Amino acid sequence: MEIADLRKFLVIAQQQSLQKAALILNTSPSALSKSLKRLENSVEVQLFDRVGKSLRLNEHGLMLQPRAVALTNLAEDAKNQLKQGGKSISCVVAASSILQFKWASVLARQTQHNKHLSLVFDTQYESEAVNKLLAGEVDLAIVTGEVIKNLPNDVHLTQLGELTMQIAMGRNHPLCQQKNISLTQLVESPFAAPDTSPFCGEQRGTGCDGWQLPKVARQIKWVVNDYAVLSQLVKSGLALAYLPDYIVREWQLITLPKCTDNLEYTEQVWLLSLKPAPRWLNQLLDDIS
Repeated sequence: MEIADLRKFLVIAQQQSLQKAALILNTSPSALSKSLKRLENSVEVQLFDRVGKSLRLNEHGLMLQPRAVALTNLAEDAKNQLKQGGKSISCVVAASSILQFKWASVLARQTQHNKHLSLVFDTQYESEAVNKLLAGEVDLAIVTGEVIKNLPNDVHLTQLGELTMQIAMGRNHPLCQQKNISLTQLVESPFAAPDTSPFCGEQRGTGCDGWQLPKVARQIKWVVNDYAVLSQLVKSGLALAYLPDYIVREWQLITLPKCTDNLEYTEQVWLLSLKPAPRWLNQLLDDIS
């Protein structure tokens, strides 16, 4: 079993196609086919089922995938340890933009004194971030609590913290001066909202921002999926919006005064890695936790 073949196997598993994997690896499909055959001969089982023109991991392939990631990580770790004064290590972190907004700086603070370690942030929605982690294409993934329910045992979880989604308004919004706001006043005020979930990336309609009263219709005047633009609409006093608490603080917005209905909700945020992990990554996880 060759490390080079394991690396190619991981790319094939991610792309589900020899042709697509060959483009990424700058090689030919026939060369990848030989590599895959060599690996299957070494483990004495087939690793993929062919579905049309696609390759899908079978039960043996799914069993090998996390172990292949661990072995390739171990090989890379050994190479880095043997290099004296070698190149810096790049830690690739996959996360959605809305999660990077806060936790990119959290991770950066943990690595700022390590001159050999640099961070590369790969903007991906949660499901793709997890897929890339399992395929060994990234070292870490940042996700919310909903995602961790069905993860394999080879994934290590480190709790980063939590975020609270809140209704926010600008300081010159008409409702800002009121001490108490009725639900009727709230839903009659124009909202800005995405129609694509900022976490999972699924197009779920304009309730995917976290609106806690699905049977109560709001006046959604602006549909905006870019949270920088959405936040600007709120800061200008034009719109209300559901925003994470850290964006509310960063943009110096005002949260909704007391309302009869509980319209906030909290999400746990997790940092995912594969186990076993390279020594440098274990040290980073220890520093964070």
